[in-house]
Amino acid sequence: MKQLLKKELHFFEKHKEKYLKHYKGQFVLIKDTKFIGAFTTEEEAYKAGVESFGNTPFLIKKVVKGESVNAIPALTLGLIRNAGS
Repeated sequence: MKQLLKKELHFFEKHKEKYLKHYKGQFVLIKDTKFIGAFTTEEEAYKAGVESFGNTPFLIKKVVKGESVNAIPALTLGLIRNAGS
């Protein structure tokens, strides 16, 4: 199975140092191998992505020195149950 947004993530990593110089702390919007823009909030980037691309995948990534990962475990959401319960 092809990894979703693999092309966009690779493009982001390739240009990350440039983004850190110009857009640190902002959210960049990337589609395919194109930088679409930088936004002060994730919501602004999302709105621009939906307006430009509709219901297709696009990448919004916060420009920070380290990696930030947002994870919402399925167990927390009640989508799976702990085997011990």
